[in-house]
Amino acid sequence: MQGSIHLGRIAGISIDLHFTWFIIFALVALGISTTVLPRAIPDLEPAARWVLGIGMTIVFFISLLLHELAHSLVAKRLGIGISGITLFVFGGVSRMTSEPKSANDELKVAAAGPLTSALLGVMFLALWFAAKGAAGHDPIQFSLFWLGVINFFLAGFNLVPGFPLDGGRLLRAIIWSATNDLRHATYIAATAGQGFGYLLIGGGVLQILVSIQVLGGQGWENGLWPIFIGWFLLDAARSSYQQQVLQSALSGVRVRDIMTPNVITIPPDLTLQQAVDDYFLRLNHAAFPVADAASILGILTLPHVRRIPRDRWAYTRAADVVEPLQGNDVMRPDADAWEALSTIAGKDSGRLLVADGDELVGIISRTDVMRFLRTKMELGM
Repeated sequence: MQGSIHLGRIAGISIDLHFTWFIIFALVALGISTTVLPRAIPDLEPAARWVLGIGMTIVFFISLLLHELAHSLVAKRLGIGISGITLFVFGGVSRMTSEPKSANDELKVAAAGPLTSALLGVMFLALWFAAKGAAGHDPIQFSLFWLGVINFFLAGFNLVPGFPLDGGRLLRAIIWSATNDLRHATYIAATAGQGFGYLLIGGGVLQILVSIQVLGGQGWENGLWPIFIGWFLLDAARSSYQQQVLQSALSGVRVRDIMTPNVITIPPDLTLQQAVDDYFLRLNHAAFPVADAASILGILTLPHVRRIPRDRWAYTRAADVVEPLQGNDVMRPDADAWEALSTIAGKDSGRLLVADGDELVGIISRTDVMRFLRTKMELGM
């Protein structure tokens, strides 16, 4: 996901933090420190409230990460591609590069998250119960109780039968198993997800109206959260179904079937001025591989060129500007086209190199995939 900070890897799974996560972290910490804790422990000093509130927020997001990590670990064990986990303003998401191969696999992946949250809820409440006998630990006791309850709430909310929530995935798995039609199952689960989104939005609007008409405006802002979450679910349910339609259209299609062969490459020693004059302007492409007979260095794009002042183009080589290839910059010709499209989505260049061993055999871009899909639609396939 663009705009993310890479934190590291857990069990080989990339963990990223989107910049919007800082917004939700600040709001949750603010809510706990200024509303929840003053009501629960009125005599707690302000500084202690903030320290405890921030600590509770950190543990809450660790719990959320463990929820998503459970999804990803089960998916990896079942052979489902996982590109990583991203924490952002609406929580977290496991980025899958392929769908489960069966309804049973879908069931296992979907159930892993809520089950993990429920187990965390049991653990925190057990610790709370054990701490009740200790005197003078009210803040710790309350923190454990709140974390237990919030993890149960997280499990329960995710079990709502609306895609892309975990409950929606469970619903999809059941319908998929009964009908053997993944696309139809996704449509029903996504429609249920949209219905739940509209319900949340309506509830939030009603809460705001009641606050204004009955309470004189007190607490009207509490209705904003259901509206925001409902809007997110609406958008996610729509995009999830569209994604499934795309994936179905690309089923069985390999990269070699839609890539552009006979790739034009730029020699590493060519200057940027020559690259602009002889390649970018003349051939009207936004990117070119930089390669020689021995190796492929990377892809030179217009943004790479623009980073260099124009008066330096005449003596700056393409090899000095191009970024080194990463593992997911190159696809195999027999790779799945959907996997390629999912990988391209996270690339600024909008394209991937296709190599058979050390031999560059083609290039695949978002345009190549969309052109193929458009042709299938025009043919009614």
